[in-house]
Amino acid sequence: MSTTAAEFAGPPPLGRSVMVRPGQAEPAPWQGCERLRVQPDAFTLEVGRALRDAWMTRTPVVVELDGEIPDPATAWEARWWELGVGMTLRAEVLAHLLTANVVDARDPARPRFAPVADALRLGARARPSEGDGDGDVMTKSGPAWCDGGPLAAFDLPVGVIPAANLAAGSLGAMRLGTPQADLADDQRAAVGHLGGPACIVAPAGSGKTRVLTERARYLVRDLGVAPGALCLVAFNVRARAQMQERTADLDGLEIRTLNSLALAICNGSGPFARPARHGRVEVIDEMGVRQRLDGLVKRTRRAMTDQLAPWLEALSASRLGLHNPADVEQAFQPDVPEFTRIAPHYVDGLAADGLVDFDQQIIRAIEILLADPRARAAARRVCGVLLADEFQDLTPAHLLLIRLLAGPRADVFGVGDDDQTIYGYSGASPRWLIDYETYFPGAQRHPLHVNYRCPAEVVGAAVNLLSHNRERIDKQIVAATASVSADASNALVIAAGTDAATKLKDTITALIDGGVRPADIAVLSRVNSTLLVPQILLAELGIAADAPLGRGFLERTGVSAALAWLSLAVAPRRSLPPQALSDAARRPPRGISPRVIEWIGEQRSVPQVRALAGRISDERSARKVDEFADDVEMLLKRADDEHLSTRQILEFVRDQLGLGGSLDTRLDASRRSVDRSAHGDDLRALISLAHLHPDPAGFSSWLAERLAGSGTGDPTGFGVDDYGAQGRSGNWGSARRAGVRLATVHKVKGLEWPHVIVYEASAGLMPHRLAHDVEEERRVFHVALTRCSESVTLVCDDPPSSFVAELSKLAAPAPPERPVPGDPASALAGIGARPAAAAQSGAKRPKPEPPTDPQGTELFEVLRAWRRERSKADGVPAYVVFSDAVLIELAVRRPTSEAGMLAVSGIGPAKLAAYGADVAALIADA
Repeated sequence: MSTTAAEFAGPPPLGRSVMVRPGQAEPAPWQGCERLRVQPDAFTLEVGRALRDAWMTRTPVVVELDGEIPDPATAWEARWWELGVGMTLRAEVLAHLLTANVVDARDPARPRFAPVADALRLGARARPSEGDGDGDVMTKSGPAWCDGGPLAAFDLPVGVIPAANLAAGSLGAMRLGTPQADLADDQRAAVGHLGGPACIVAPAGSGKTRVLTERARYLVRDLGVAPGALCLVAFNVRARAQMQERTADLDGLEIRTLNSLALAICNGSGPFARPARHGRVEVIDEMGVRQRLDGLVKRTRRAMTDQLAPWLEALSASRLGLHNPADVEQAFQPDVPEFTRIAPHYVDGLAADGLVDFDQQIIRAIEILLADPRARAAARRVCGVLLADEFQDLTPAHLLLIRLLAGPRADVFGVGDDDQTIYGYSGASPRWLIDYETYFPGAQRHPLHVNYRCPAEVVGAAVNLLSHNRERIDKQIVAATASVSADASNALVIAAGTDAATKLKDTITALIDGGVRPADIAVLSRVNSTLLVPQILLAELGIAADAPLGRGFLERTGVSAALAWLSLAVAPRRSLPPQALSDAARRPPRGISPRVIEWIGEQRSVPQVRALAGRISDERSARKVDEFADDVEMLLKRADDEHLSTRQILEFVRDQLGLGGSLDTRLDASRRSVDRSAHGDDLRALISLAHLHPDPAGFSSWLAERLAGSGTGDPTGFGVDDYGAQGRSGNWGSARRAGVRLATVHKVKGLEWPHVIVYEASAGLMPHRLAHDVEEERRVFHVALTRCSESVTLVCDDPPSSFVAELSKLAAPAPPERPVPGDPASALAGIGARPAAAAQSGAKRPKPEPPTDPQGTELFEVLRAWRRERSKADGVPAYVVFSDAVLIELAVRRPTSEAGMLAVSGIGPAKLAAYGADVAALIADA
């Protein structure tokens, strides 16, 4: 029996639309509905929005199609830098809007409704319609309607098969149900969301993982969504294991990391389709990447700890950031010469050999989804409903992968917290959540409000702290109870002073003496080298703890140089150690050639070094060697005359001999991100440790003994902590440790302990002096603060972090924010500058006002005049030298030291090296 278009109309709650030809009358059920004229060849944004609104809200419309339905099986081939996080396959979007929940009545004799056709292919039987209550098809469970709209549940006499189930090969109908778990009201609203994409803004301690896993349970167990239509996306292996544990009762549920999902797409594993033009691939690790780069990259004679490290970073920034290699080469100059040519060559070589590295898994999966419609369709059947964790941590490539998997239905349940975006160096951005509706049109927001983890005092402090950021979603965050700490006065403790190590010792011993287990304590730091003091201190106290640093720390450039000078200071004056002499001659750098440094290493005393200078014919080299002899002699005299301690010698080397300045301005100045310890941090940690062994003669051997056999074994000395952001280190954090946890803040996001100690919450580290984005640094501090369930202690050196003062006061209200133009992923976020959105928005921080006092006003004008002359001389715009905001801050603060200048927002080591001397002279004159 033939079916008429009217019989396909279904009950009103399904909201089906109808398609007719130009001038064709609409069937009776749609009479009086809005009529939309659609011309696929001249498709407009306004028409697209109207069609999507009709689909999202289940508002029946009459679609008058002037042309043909576009073929959704479009193919797109492009290099990764030609893609954008917001790109859309327009043909398939239009095809979806014209077919998903639209009855095709252009041929009145043969009307068609795509969801019914899908059900018939799956084995359902056509059912003659005898009224609205009868359904579209007959299944083994009885009659059912076939739905093409957003995921929803209906109170109808006949079951409704959702599009996600049909795509996954299931004829199971949806049930009408509510979440059965014991949830708070805000959590229940999020878990029970229906009607398309959703953005769940989940502040620290608000039960993010519980909401995500209960969402899966609600969909599968309570509503009847087929497990095969649902995919949970975890950010790393640890998160996946936690989700698997919490959903063990849901058979057939897929929980994948981003990379395992991408690799399955690359190889067509399991339910994914084998790509048409791509063979299977094998994965190479970082060592394999280095071996391949070795054949492409020319080594230089320039002294570097690891010459391939910038190449690894640049490859990741280009691919995961979807950045043009030419732009990345410019941002990384001079560390990656010819990157524009080498990056594509490296990637093409991987493809030719059937290989992928960690990042290329994502790029290759994107390329397959774009170029292979069959593989794309198969992937969407598996990922018809996506639940994505840690949304703020996605890179542009990750977000594009999720958008391609979701397709035009965009059924993505994204969970995250913009206030915990701390991986900006990898391309993560708070904009993914702030602008969620841009990427997933029609999305609804479900904010969570309650922090169930932290004491009320900590929650209040965190709210105050975050109020000083401008690039964020406004939130109302409260603690679960008035105070969840046994002693509210100890919930948030600020231990400030000049001896951070002693305050750390006192804090830990007080906790343990009070009955706290070591495993219930975490010591967190901004960078890994700062953990040197806690690691050695706890070992000296006999308290079990992690050992994140091994002997490789001693080989770090700044550390080895400082220890070389220390060795010279305590050595017999006529028998100076040769290796220490040559190492000291290299750092701080003097422009001495490697050959001459070898000659210096053959000497045994200062007189012999001076004699060497006299034998060198090159006047410049001779002068440099003589200056080195002066420095060694000055150090030896001070050590003999004043009986300097270990700390005093190291501080002398740092400040008087210039090792500290050379590390900051030469080795660390070109850093584009602060994702691991800088060389200056290593030296700072070494000096902080010195008081534990004040005798300089035995310090080096004492430290080597305590680092022997401990740590990660990582030759860089800063461990795998710094790669936790992308889950590269596997199942870190999955096992319960018996001792005190020592880790960087980046390593432990998502974890918690009863008692947390933030070590070195000090100026220069929080915010880090090399960081470009103070708002991200504030978010790092917030993540550290909110890892505790009972207490957090901030151990601060003098001066403390500027963030500490912000804990007790809300920021002034922000001015209205201007719209952010362009694609939020368009700038080189994380590899040299603030993210694009932060840089482009004029309302991120109050505009600084010029000083009003006479001296400050005069200095400001002097600085502006100097900037004009300097910009002309350098052939660059004035703002490239310093912005007005920097000049204002200089005129107000009038710093007299390098550290003071580095504390000025907008002055990093590179600008300090270029302009610091001029500015210091102008300030001194003023």
